[in-house]
Amino acid sequence: MAIQAVGTDATAGESVKAPAESIESITVAHEIIHHGGRQFICTPEMARIFLTHAQQVIESGDEQLVPLLHSGGIELLLVSRATPYSLDVVSSS
Repeated sequence: MAIQAVGTDATAGESVKAPAESIESITVAHEIIHHGGRQFICTPEMARIFLTHAQQVIESGDEQLVPLLHSGGIELLLVSRATPYSLDVVSSS
């Protein structure tokens, strides 16, 4: 994997090889939203946005379609007091 050098003495277009162990040691965190028998893998930021909006909908006693941006695209998920959903935090290296 070649990484373009930025802010170094490298000339334009020169690439620098990153050590394999540094790439493999990067920890990627993601979260899984469980809703309606389905699982949606998303970033922690997107999960928090969804959960915040869902909580506002439930607290208001309303029922709404709440958007969730996940690894497979975007979904509108129905959120109400009767709709069960949960969150799992996954960390992989």
